[in-house]
Amino acid sequence: MKKGMDLILKNPSVLKIDNDALEKIESRLPEIKRARNSAGRKNTQTTAQLMTLNIAGDEPYRHLRQILAQIERKTSALEEAFFKLKKDDVRLKKLEEVPDDEKDEMSLIRAEEITAKMERSRLYVEGAIKEIGVFQDAYEEIRETHDIPEKWDEKDSEKAEIRHHIKMGFRNSFQEMMSTGMIGRGSAEYLEQFGIHPQSARKYLHDYIVENEKLMDSGKEPTIEHFYKFLDAMADKFQESHKLCMKRIGLKTLVRDEWCYRETV
Repeated sequence: MKKGMDLILKNPSVLKIDNDALEKIESRLPEIKRARNSAGRKNTQTTAQLMTLNIAGDEPYRHLRQILAQIERKTSALEEAFFKLKKDDVRLKKLEEVPDDEKDEMSLIRAEEITAKMERSRLYVEGAIKEIGVFQDAYEEIRETHDIPEKWDEKDSEKAEIRHHIKMGFRNSFQEMMSTGMIGRGSAEYLEQFGIHPQSARKYLHDYIVENEKLMDSGKEPTIEHFYKFLDAMADKFQESHKLCMKRIGLKTLVRDEWCYRETV
């Protein structure tokens, strides 16, 4: 049984397209089908790893959590597509089991429709499986690079949250300083929530920007690694500042062990 575009092109009676044009399209289908297997997923590996993971922040535990969230979403969608594919397979087999002399025109059309949909579903399922594989590889590489134990848990990731938020606060503020010359209200509130005085943050950012401008005036330029080091320095400097907010709120404990998921050994 023919599938997808093959089926459409072999039934020109329902189309009002010149035969030469149809033949031209048909001649190109093999290469399109081959290339489509290289684009069978929504995002490229480059986009998934350099853009999706960077959105999560700088801290490795944040990257691992982002990967787990991506895998969960992909797995959920994959399960739905997979079981739909299995149901379609059963429907198709039932239609094919009907004796030829009992098949009407509509049942043949339904069989062709199911076959075409199954071809597209298989492409999606294969692409989703490949994306999950990419994220799994990235997960292991990040964990090994940062010496994170295989059995890390919620408490381990909670310990890294302060540094993450400090860096994100300074990153957002830096972007605003570059575009408007000042820290926006939202970023100022973000910094304050972790015990960082917005004016202090602005001074450090101003000095950093001036330092970079002097560097470029001398014929050099800062790399992105230079920016990462600045964010790390800010996280080191202000990593205890959140305790001032805790004191004002009246909190004695930030991470409560008994409410963290811990794997039972």
